Amino acid sequence: MEKLWTTAEAAQFLGITEVDVEQLVREGKLTGYKLGGQFLRFRPSQVEALKGTIRFRPNKKIKKPHAEPVSKVRHLKEFIYFYDFYLVSVVLLAVLVVYLIAAS
Repeated sequence: MEKLWTTAEAAQFLGITEVDVEQLVREGKLTGYKLGGQFLRFRPSQVEALKGTIRFRPNKKIKKPHAEPVSKVRHLKEFIYFYDFYLVSVVLLAVLVVYLIAAS
């Protein structure tokens, strides 16, 4: 499964602002996927394809993208944030199973 890009990552790659990326989604020029009902994510291949078809005015405020290492702590925080319901469910299920085995 490929890593989906955030609005900020897509904007940085395209050299535009995050507001412009959201406008592209509203216009139907870029497909955004909502996670948790509010977080837009983008497939890198779709963003790259869009960059090849549309000319953008350069935004001098945007830094050019570079490979910035992402810490493992950030990955862990994002994982817990997006999958908190499932993690809590697994823990509660495990506690229930242990309780039922101990009660037998």
